[in-house]
Amino acid sequence: MENRRSGRRGIALAAALLLAVLALRETNAGSGNAPGPALDAAGDGVRASESCQVIQTMGFTRCGHSVTRRVRIPQELAGADFREVQAHYSVWRIGKFAADQIEMDREIPLFCPAHRVLSVSEAGEIVLTWNAYGDGMAVEKTYEDRSVGDFTPEEQEKLLSGMGFDTREDAEAWLQAH
Repeated sequence: MENRRSGRRGIALAAALLLAVLALRETNAGSGNAPGPALDAAGDGVRASESCQVIQTMGFTRCGHSVTRRVRIPQELAGADFREVQAHYSVWRIGKFAADQIEMDREIPLFCPAHRVLSVSEAGEIVLTWNAYGDGMAVEKTYEDRSVGDFTPEEQEKLLSGMGFDTREDAEAWLQAH
C-alpha cells in the first residue's frame, strides 16, 4: 500500500514539474510576441475621444480560434495619446490608433473558451478544464478514479500539455476509451 502511495506521489511530483516546465516554456515562447509598435499608429497629437471604440482580438494559439470584442474606451483613457493607451494595455499590440477607434490584438497560448481540455493538475490528477477567463483555465471536473499512470507514455505527454475537445462528452468518451 505504501509503495502505491509513494508511486502516486512520484507521478504527481513529476506531473507538477512537467507542468511548471511547460508553463515556463510557453512564457518564454510568448516573449517573442511582446507588444511592438503599432502598425497604423496615428501621429503625434491624436488622442482617444470619449466615444472611442476599442476593438480587441484575442488569438488562441492552441486551437487557432480568435475572439473579438468591442468595448468603449475606459473613461480614464478618454483624451489619452498612443503612449498612454499602450501603457494601459501593455500586453496588447495596437494595430490602429485613431481618435474614434483603437484596434489591438494579442496571442494567448491556451485553448479558446469553446473547448474543454483534459489535462493533469499540479497534484497529478486528471482534470477537465475550460478557458473561463480568456487568459486562464478553470477546473470543471476532477476525475479522481483516474491517474496519469493509467495512460501510455504518449497519452501522458498529450495530457500533460492539454488535449482540447469540442465538448465535455467528447473528452469523457476519450477517457473511457483509454
